[in-house]
Amino acid sequence: MKQNKLVMSLSAAVITSLSVPGTAVAAYPEKPVTIVVPYSPGGATDSTARIMAQALQNITGQTFMVENVPGAGTVIGSSKVAKAPADGYTLLFGGLSANVLAPHIYRNTVTFDPETDFEPIGRIASQPLILVVNSESKYDGLNDLLEKARKSPGALNFGSPGNGSAPHLISELFLAEAGIEATHIPFKGAAPAISALIGGNIDFLLDTPTAPMPQVEGKRLRALGVTTQESVKGLENIPAMDGQGLEGFEANTWFALYAPKGTDAKTLDMLNGWLNDALENTNVKALMATAYLHPTPGSRQDLETFANAERKRWGQLIDAKKLEGK
Repeated sequence: MKQNKLVMSLSAAVITSLSVPGTAVAAYPEKPVTIVVPYSPGGATDSTARIMAQALQNITGQTFMVENVPGAGTVIGSSKVAKAPADGYTLLFGGLSANVLAPHIYRNTVTFDPETDFEPIGRIASQPLILVVNSESKYDGLNDLLEKARKSPGALNFGSPGNGSAPHLISELFLAEAGIEATHIPFKGAAPAISALIGGNIDFLLDTPTAPMPQVEGKRLRALGVTTQESVKGLENIPAMDGQGLEGFEANTWFALYAPKGTDAKTLDMLNGWLNDALENTNVKALMATAYLHPTPGSRQDLETFANAERKRWGQLIDAKKLEGK
């Protein structure tokens, strides 16, 4: 919560360097634009969406407002955007969970196709996860945890912010690549999962850094590894999981902006340009760094190519683990 408040307060203060151009604003947008966030207010995804909404507002001179539509593992919010008019005024703050994981896990019940019902606008950022244990545990390094899991298959358990969430699936990938077994215990959000870890009720947790890092800094949790091979500001002292018995391991959650299928290409191109301008801004980069986010500007095609590769990667894992939802 402290991290989220910091991000929110900084966004109002410093992002104003993204000013409206001196020339006349294009016909679009002529009215406020809604960015649907398929999560409850207050989390890292919501905070990131608000940073981008403010940035786009300062660039275009038009209001970009966030609407939180949580539920069903992002499916409700995504469905709303898929059914919205394709006029550029309702966008989806999507990513790994909303556009890859949830549609595959709940493929028998979702009412939209993630590949054909949305138009890619652009990638926004990637975010690594960290693997944490109770600071009083006997695991001083990732290899200690792996050794225990291999000696006693199925003896360990792990938490996640929810069944089918990005941390859950990245945890399952970790188990698969490490060749170990552990029991999944889902919670309703990161906070109760962290409380359970501190209380000794679960053995480890993989989550985005925003929630667990204050507990790591407060010596209540110990970080054994980070899921990216890249150096991340604020996580420099946490060793990569790659090199700790997991050669080549890389798994990050990510965010991107989408529009309903059929949105005019000119509108999509304008949004992509504004998005990339925002992501190149020094102040936006500083804000993202406070949430351990790495900006990933690029073209609309870059997002489509990346998302298709992610669907293949995670679809194979979901099928192999039989993680189909109901």
